[in-house]
Parts: sequence; C-alpha cells; structure tokens
Amino acid sequence: MKTQQTNKLWGSAFGVTPDNAVIEFTAGRDVAVVPPADAALVPYDIRLNKAHTVMLAKTGIIPLSDGAKLLSGLIMLDQLAAKGKWTLDPTREDVHSNIESWLTDTLGIEVAGKLHTARSRNDQVVTDMKLYLRDGVLMQVNNCITLIQSLLELAEETKGVLMPGFTHHQHAMVTTLGHTLAGFAAMLLRDIARFTAWHTLHNHCPLGSVVSYGTSYPIDRKMTASLLGFDGPDHNSLDAITNRGEAESDVVYATAIMMNHLSLIAETLILFATPEFGMLTLADGYSTGSSVMPQKKNPDPLEVVKGKAAFVHGQLMGLIGMGKGNFIGYNRDSQWAKYMVTDVLRECLPAPVVITGVIRTMILHKSHMESWSTKGFVSATVLMEQLAVAFQLPMRVAKVVVEKAVKASAGQDKVTHQSLIAALGEMGLSCSVTPMQVELWQDPHHTTKLIASYGGPGKNSIKMSLKKLNKQLNVHKMWLDSKKKSGKASEALLQNAMKSVMKGGE
Repeated sequence: MKTQQTNKLWGSAFGVTPDNAVIEFTAGRDVAVVPPADAALVPYDIRLNKAHTVMLAKTGIIPLSDGAKLLSGLIMLDQLAAKGKWTLDPTREDVHSNIESWLTDTLGIEVAGKLHTARSRNDQVVTDMKLYLRDGVLMQVNNCITLIQSLLELAEETKGVLMPGFTHHQHAMVTTLGHTLAGFAAMLLRDIARFTAWHTLHNHCPLGSVVSYGTSYPIDRKMTASLLGFDGPDHNSLDAITNRGEAESDVVYATAIMMNHLSLIAETLILFATPEFGMLTLADGYSTGSSVMPQKKNPDPLEVVKGKAAFVHGQLMGLIGMGKGNFIGYNRDSQWAKYMVTDVLRECLPAPVVITGVIRTMILHKSHMESWSTKGFVSATVLMEQLAVAFQLPMRVAKVVVEKAVKASAGQDKVTHQSLIAALGEMGLSCSVTPMQVELWQDPHHTTKLIASYGGPGKNSIKMSLKKLNKQLNVHKMWLDSKKKSGKASEALLQNAMKSVMKGGE
C-alpha cells in the first residue's frame, strides 16, 4: 500500500491509500479507455496461426520453406505486439485480417496468401475464443483458490469466536465467525467446480471445422489440437461453428454465480462494518472517502463487487438469448458474444482478488461480536430444543411455550425462568426446569457446544467440515497445477514443432 497522499478529493484522514489495482477496480470505465475486444485475442490468434502453419507445413499442404517464412513473420509480429509496437488497425475489420494483412505486407502475397489454407475466420475466431476463455477460466480458478485459502485460514483461527447468525436480517441462532467464513469458502468451492466443468466440456479444438463443413485438404486436426493444448478436436464441425456462444455463456454463467457469492460476502462485510453492527473495521486500503464529508470511509470496493454482479446477470441473459436464433452453420450475430464475454472477464477477474485483500486486512472486533450473541433472544431455538428433549415434549408444543415466554420476557434479550414457568403453566404443563437450565440453555458458549450436527458451528463438526473443505481445495489446487503443466507442455511442443519446420525450410 502507498503511504503518501495523492491528489484526490479525499484521503487526508486515511493511514494508507488504496493500491492502483483497487482504484481501477472501483473506478471501472469511468475515465479509463476500454480496449477493443480483439485486442485480447491478438496473442491467441498469433499462436493459432503458428500451430496452423506448422500443421500445413508438416502435412505437405504448403512447402516447408513457406512455412518457415510464415513462422518467422509470426514470431516477429508476436514480439512487436508484446512491446506495444504493433496494434490493431480499425480499417482492417478484425484481428484475423490485421494479422494476415501485416504478414502480406511483410512477406508478400505468395507466402502470406497460403496461411489461410484449409480454414475460415469462422473456425479461427471460435478457436481464438476458446483459447482466451480457457486462460480466463484458469486465472479465475487461481483467484478463487487464493480467496478460499484465506477464508479457511481465518475460519480456523476464529472457529470459536461467537457471533449471531441471521435470517431475514434478524438475529436467528448463535454461530461462530469461523462457521460463517467456512460457509463462504464452501460456496466458492462450488464455483471452482463450475469453472473446471467448463474445461471438461469445452477444451476441444474447433480449428479445421472451416465454415462448418470441413475441408478437402488433408489436414491433421489432432496435430493442431495438440499444439494448442486441447484435449482433441471437436467431434462435429457443424456443432463447433453453429454453437459459437455456448462456451462463452457457460463461462459467464459460472462467473455470474461466483459474483453472486462474492456479492453476498461483500454485503455481509459491509453490514458488519457499520457502526450499528461494529463487528469489524475495513482497512483504509480497501475503502474510499467522500468529496464532501471529511469523516467518511466508504466500502466502495465491496459495493462495486455487488454492482458488477448485476452487470454480469445482464450479459448472461444476452448471451443465452443470442444462441436461440441460430440456423445451422455460422451466424454473424454470434460475433457479439465476444463483446459480452470480454467485458465480463475484464470486469470480474479481479473481484476475488479484491475480496481476498479485504479479508486479509480487515480488523475483527471479536468481543463486540460475542456481545451481539446475547441479544435478541438469539438462543431461543436451542432453549426450545433442550426443553423438548429434557421433558419429552413435542417440538410444536415446546415452540409455543418458548414463544409465550419470549413475549413475556420482552426487553430482556433472553427468556427468564419466571416467564418460562408461567408459559408452561398456561399450556397446562408441569416441567421441573431449573433456573440454571434456563440460563445454561441460553448461554452462547454452551449452545454452540450443544449444536453437534455435522456442518454446524459446534467444535467437532466445524473441525470435520474444515478438514473436508481443505481437502476439496487441495483437489482443485492439484487440478490447476496439472492444467498449468499441460499448458506449458503444449507450448513447448509448439515451439519444438516450429523449430523443426523452420530448420527444414532453410
């Protein structure tokens, strides 16, 4: 975090100012220029061209010498683009035309004119998008793993820290902070599962499907799939092209559910940080100030998470609606899927990172949390259950008794022994419940020990659930590691294949 003050309309009362990444996440596109959608596809289209060139040369569809020249040109272009010395020309329609035009200007039509052999922009853009989405999925899995790790570590530390649980925004039952944080982690573990399912469903290569109906050139689709790190080629060329937008929709769906969970976490932390709750304080580095009110420290990054969740919902509906009108083969309207999904990934990839920063830097007020665990008859449910168990009362009868006792104990935050005895008498019941029992069954330290059901906040159950949640997290870590290794292996395979072609074409 920066410790010096910057020239803003707020911040003089802050100990530190937010990092640029947090400011950019919060400011969105208010003043930033949004890059064209195809700018994100430049490295993927260059890589696709390299793999396609290798395949054309190795199968003898084009001469090795031409393949070597094309690869030299693509390497040069890749370096220029990485240094910012080559950018997209809007007069040349799209990333595919830009790259081919540059190669034509550089190498001449006799060589560059062979690059588009046995393919169409139809299968080219679908492949580019899958490569782009695959990287986005892996980045989001990594971001979620980091967030879950932080949640589970803090859950372990605070599994005995009492706090009230809520339903309908009202006190419900006593729980622990660790139990609450573990609940957040469980949600995000499912989000990772959705992203990994995307990889299983969509990591197949469309390149070679051409306009939707294949080609008479003797191409090797397995080779290009392998060079690009896919599990294999798509099994039907018509399906691969017609259903453009499906892979995008699945990524955005997984992102929308994840953003719902992040929004839930954000709203919870926002409320807990209010003076009225006073359960925690957000770090200055994840807050912003007011242009008018000197005292304000606002949870803007968390509020932006909520706003972006709503944004994703709209994009998801657009994507799903786009696919319903497709006729067999390529449909140009599917091009707009690109804009929607690139917007979603740009806006939402940083969201788990921001929440991770908030979790790691917030200050917990544990004693204040615990004090709230004695308010609002929060242990009434356990009192009801223990009354039913101890005196063999039907649950419905015990509930009415405690309801009457709650009413008679208004303003005291917990049921009194006198009101409970009166309620029992009103129901015609005689139970020898003692003042000590009534007190104990409403003591939050004791009630959490009584809640032994698996998945709850009880000492043994939270210990077991944290163990299983960590095990699930480790499975996802191993999955991510394996995909990273596969990605590096396919990159090495492509580089070696390129060297082979370039050496043979000398």
